Amino acid sequence: MTTHAKRDYRPRPRLLGAVAGAVLLLGGGFVAQAVADSGPKPAPVAPDAAPAAPKVVTAPKPVAPKPVPAPASAAPKVSAPKPTPAPVPAPAGDAPRVIAPGK
Repeated sequence: MTTHAKRDYRPRPRLLGAVAGAVLLLGGGFVAQAVADSGPKPAPVAPDAAPAAPKVVTAPKPVAPKPVPAPASAAPKVSAPKPTPAPVPAPAGDAPRVIAPGK
């Protein structure tokens, strides 16, 4: 009795079966859609024997513009100026330099 694995074990038939099954399912879906779309087409609607009278378009009445209400506070808003950051002193001698990203 041997305990080693079989040398003729090949997973290919399972893989090919799965691929073939997927292809058949997709193909069946496309065939079903084609059969559904190939049914009898509805007859076109016949136009009326007597054409309808054209509609008369009148210009709309002008509407007077409404006055715009004044804002509650007429004083302009002034924002305080932003403080500028203090300059960073240069490193002395052999100190490592840190380079800011983007510069």
